[in-house]
Amino acid sequence: MSSADNVISLADYRNGSARELIDDISARAFLFLRDEATAMNVPMHAVIAEHMLGMALVVEAVEGTEAAKQLLSTVAAKLG
Repeated sequence: MSSADNVISLADYRNGSARELIDDISARAFLFLRDEATAMNVPMHAVIAEHMLGMALVVEAVEGTEAAKQLLSTVAAKLG
């Protein structure tokens, strides 16, 4: 059984909510990162940290520094 077998197909969500679609896409991205990290013997923590930083920098480039700071603030708040 592959990691992809644990994720419901986007086609199954055609009538689903945006939240369901976002959750599915996020799960697929995580599974890809996990599988690649495992295959390349790279610590998952390092991959996730780098990915989060990269995403914040993309948000900054597209939407500006304040949007990136707000995103990171939201993440920090959800962590407790």
